[in-house]
Amino acid sequence: MKEAILTLLVVFALLFLLRNVFGFFKIMLSAKRPAERLDQIINRIKGIFVYVLGQKRILKNYTWAGVEHFMLFWGFMIITVGSLEVLIMGYVPGFEFFGFLGGHAQEVFLLILDIVQSLVIVALIMGALNRTVIPSGKRREVNSIDAVVILGMIFGLMVTDFGFRASKISMGLEPSDWLPISTLWASFFFSNINVTTAAFTAEFFWWFHVCLLLAFLNYLPYSKHSHVLTVVPNIFFQNLEPRGKMTKIDFENAPEDQEHFGSGKFEDFSWKDILDSYTCTECGRCTDNCPAWATDKSLSPRDIVIKLRHFASENAEKEEMTTEYLPSEEWVTPEELYACTTCSACVEQCPLLIDQMGKILEMRRFLTMEGQLTGTAVRTLQKLQSHGNPWGFETSDRSPWAKEEQVPVLGNGGGDNAEDYEVIFWTGCFGAYDPRGQEVAQTISQLLKKAGISFAIMGPNETCTGDPARRLGEEALFQELAMTNAENLNTFNVKKIIANCPHCFNTLKNEYPDFGANVEVVSHTEFLNDLIKEGKLSPTHAIEEEITYHDPCYLGRHNRIFDEPREVLEAIPGLKIKELERTRENSFCCGAGGGKVWMEEEAPRVNWNRFEEIQDHGVETVAAACPFCSTMFEDAAKFHGNETIKIKDISELLKDSIDLPVNNSNFKELASDSPESEDNDNTSEV
Repeated sequence: MKEAILTLLVVFALLFLLRNVFGFFKIMLSAKRPAERLDQIINRIKGIFVYVLGQKRILKNYTWAGVEHFMLFWGFMIITVGSLEVLIMGYVPGFEFFGFLGGHAQEVFLLILDIVQSLVIVALIMGALNRTVIPSGKRREVNSIDAVVILGMIFGLMVTDFGFRASKISMGLEPSDWLPISTLWASFFFSNINVTTAAFTAEFFWWFHVCLLLAFLNYLPYSKHSHVLTVVPNIFFQNLEPRGKMTKIDFENAPEDQEHFGSGKFEDFSWKDILDSYTCTECGRCTDNCPAWATDKSLSPRDIVIKLRHFASENAEKEEMTTEYLPSEEWVTPEELYACTTCSACVEQCPLLIDQMGKILEMRRFLTMEGQLTGTAVRTLQKLQSHGNPWGFETSDRSPWAKEEQVPVLGNGGGDNAEDYEVIFWTGCFGAYDPRGQEVAQTISQLLKKAGISFAIMGPNETCTGDPARRLGEEALFQELAMTNAENLNTFNVKKIIANCPHCFNTLKNEYPDFGANVEVVSHTEFLNDLIKEGKLSPTHAIEEEITYHDPCYLGRHNRIFDEPREVLEAIPGLKIKELERTRENSFCCGAGGGKVWMEEEAPRVNWNRFEEIQDHGVETVAAACPFCSTMFEDAAKFHGNETIKIKDISELLKDSIDLPVNNSNFKELASDSPESEDNDNTSEV
């Protein structure tokens, strides 16, 4: 009779679970945008070991919650085996999972299980404290009913297993020497009961445990703890493309009846986006580290993911699933989407490798290409389209400092073949037009000449890489700019580029290969660091200052360049580097990325927040490696009325430690050999 009842319960539970699983697959496959995730199989398997079994990101930065979850995770791995053993006992009394190994294998397992179950109870207490006592900032709505139910069920599974084994110990059916905690339970609760009562108690706890186990399994798909079921595939199918790379929209092969581009309706998302949304635990680490959220904007990366899941759950099998738009005032507002700086802090912090930023950018694409972008950013895009730069300056005025610095310009006095030079310096729009950016570009040029590097710039043949357009959502304009630049790079046989703007660097390195420009791209910090290591640049003058270094998002988090800039600074005598509290992969955004530098921002501003941290750090100089960051800090310094902290590019600090000005003789021969050069002028006119 017992076996029959148990079989009915198990079959019903498994069928109900399968119903929910198939329902989830149906929802997931309703999202039509392709997401190919079967490349780099070795790295995907490695990710499971590192992020699932190793719990790498769980333990990072959030020590209390990390230790709690680590104990719960590994406890569950072991307890699952114990629970299966208990379930099978319903069919095979006295079943031992590891009994077939002989010796003390089963007893060792029971000892581990006994200790682990105790640690899980400790972890549950830690979890309760984490939700009630320990401050969680603004990121989380604590004490949700869902969390209480899940924690209660886990606690129930531990107690019922302890009760079951303690009852069997009181009957002499379990090895008490190997079950110290269960034995303690037996001595407290079952020391004075007879065998009949103990047998009834064991049966009671057995049924309670089995029913709770099956109920827990079927509650998971309805809970935010569904990640128990989805975490392994979500980690395995993570995006292994460079984080700074956005997907290319194939306009040429788009169906004629395609209504729009970007993610507007549910079907415009990918199956991986939906898997992400059902894997989210709502822990709030992404929101906790979001610069927009930290400065009182409406954007919460966690809420973006949750809203996608809620939309799917509420509209499954309804007409709204195919007709309603997610980017809307009802679901995800334009204010939320345009508040994102694309800093990738959310993606960096998520322990389950959910791509919050990717969803935001795809919905931005939809809004912008549907004409919903407003304000100053619209004028910026118009100037990009008409003049190839965000200010609307003439192409002929690009990089006027090149003549003074005697820098050859490809196609304009510097020859037509980039292979005549070791490297091409991509100045970017800031280095070409912005007065402060021009100073940095000149400094880099001087350092390259000092090191004996033959290089040229592209001058009028270089236009904006299109980064602002793509991040703001204007994909068509981005592709127009990208194809123009890719064609020029290939025309001049460019093989290697130095870029001092991380946004240009990221776009050229990670996104231009989609447009046929396969060029080696290095940041100026990497290149200068190599020159120092090779002895071509030797910083000798001591700079007795305390400085800090700000990691640009598109150099650091997006492209993992953390050490090279610091190595340049460490090579300068006298400099004392004081790391900020939020540094390296945990760096706080300057507020300029994602096209935000061209948009109005309500107070308090992101750059004010970051500069306050720098200001409170007691340093004389902040070293930057991005013209966007420098601009934002200069603006913040004015707001705070701080005229003492110097804001310098790393190249400028290096220049201060090296004997300059330099002799320009490195370029005389190249320039004089050019058929387009004039006898009395070894430089180009731009």
